[in-house]
Amino acid sequence: MKNVLLRLREYQEEMTASEKAIADYIIQNPSEVTSKTIRELAVSTYSSPSTIIRLCHRINLGGYRELQKNLLIDLSALSEDQPALTLTKDRQSPASIIRQITEFNIQTLLHTMHLQDEEKIDICINLILRSKTILLFGLGSSYYVAKDAYLKFLRLDKPCIANEDWHAQLLQARNAKKEDVALIFSYSGQTTEMIKCMKVLKENQAPIIAVTGRLNSPIAKAADYPLYVAADEPLFRNGASASRISQLNIVDILYYGFLCRQYDHSISQITKTHISKE
Repeated sequence: MKNVLLRLREYQEEMTASEKAIADYIIQNPSEVTSKTIRELAVSTYSSPSTIIRLCHRINLGGYRELQKNLLIDLSALSEDQPALTLTKDRQSPASIIRQITEFNIQTLLHTMHLQDEEKIDICINLILRSKTILLFGLGSSYYVAKDAYLKFLRLDKPCIANEDWHAQLLQARNAKKEDVALIFSYSGQTTEMIKCMKVLKENQAPIIAVTGRLNSPIAKAADYPLYVAADEPLFRNGASASRISQLNIVDILYYGFLCRQYDHSISQITKTHISKE
């Protein structure tokens, strides 16, 4: 399912002036656009049908009809009032903080769900299943998402490598084989160190899955299989709260997909690796 409103917001930094005018109009008037013809939208945005089609293609849609169809899905999913973070420097009650942060995280997870391409997820699960080793990459808070993936797949006896030091990550990229699979986490999609690792992985022909929040970022463009999380975190970006939760959600999707593909073995491994707390 392709969430048009989220993808338009994420793509705005890369847009031409005419594309941005169309995107702004769609974001501000989504319901109206669902009933407009492409020529009517072109008139309303002082653009042309060809520019609208080009914008559709740039956000991975087949054309204007598909954009309208997915807008209807967006409007249905967002029909209820969406919570927004309104935290300020003024002291707020614990109840207010609990409610706002929880609702914001739930919203981010729902938006992330709407961004997923089921066929691409299926391909990624099969890649992980067939791979010799999972190579995990990430810095800062993204590394801890990579470490979560490491611990999950390790328990299922799936060979995987995770190093906190980025120089060690570069070495594991240089040692990568085409039979391996790389799983890279970068919310911004612009982490220089991860881009360097990806170049080496490409040279070694290792397939790359990237979990990122930016549709047209360097990491998303370089990945063989980019998986997107909702980019809902401009205010508290340094805290990496909602982005971390949405990335962890992608890890869980891949992990449980992997587990189900070899269910009997996985359950046997979970039983075998259980550590009792005494």
